[in-house]
Amino acid sequence: MNANKQVLIFIVVIVIFLTIGGISLILYQKKMYSDTFFKYSGFAVHKVSDGPLEEYEITLYIGENKQPYVINSRYNPKDLEGIKIYDNIRKDLVKEKLYITMEPNLSSKAVIAFAEIDKYFENPYIFNLPTFPALIREIANNTLPVITCNDVTSTTSVIFFKIGEKNEIYNQQGCVVLEAITEEDLIKLADRLSLTALGVMSGR
Repeated sequence: MNANKQVLIFIVVIVIFLTIGGISLILYQKKMYSDTFFKYSGFAVHKVSDGPLEEYEITLYIGENKQPYVINSRYNPKDLEGIKIYDNIRKDLVKEKLYITMEPNLSSKAVIAFAEIDKYFENPYIFNLPTFPALIREIANNTLPVITCNDVTSTTSVIFFKIGEKNEIYNQQGCVVLEAITEEDLIKLADRLSLTALGVMSGR
């Protein structure tokens, strides 16, 4: 084999190697990009990480404001689609004031679930709705109000955190019940409720 052929073969091998490497890099970057930046129901979603904690920044527009507003969800909206929630839930939530009530024996995870809802509903740039924690029954040395689903009125909304046998958000005579199997699930249901009220997700 003469020197010219050897050079030609070497160049062809290099070109093939670079082509395969380039295609692989493009596919890898495309996958990484689609996992980090993606569209959900027309909303731009950006996955961000801070150490072991992952969150999802979702860009939306509030009312007639042309400036984008970024909210943070603990969960990818795609991962919340399996949680059943009824349509038009916003009408049962957005009134003059909102109570989120629960059993007194729930742990700090229920407090996180409360905070996930409160950060949207009490936000003056979103719902601007006074939101208060409550308990469903009296206990000693309790300073929180006692609120149940019976306290729903035309001006007062109630969300009830319930530990039960399913993960579902449903209407109980105007009261919004977040029934979760575990307290960790309560946090997921809280994000599902909030994203649905914001219009990012829809009922099913």
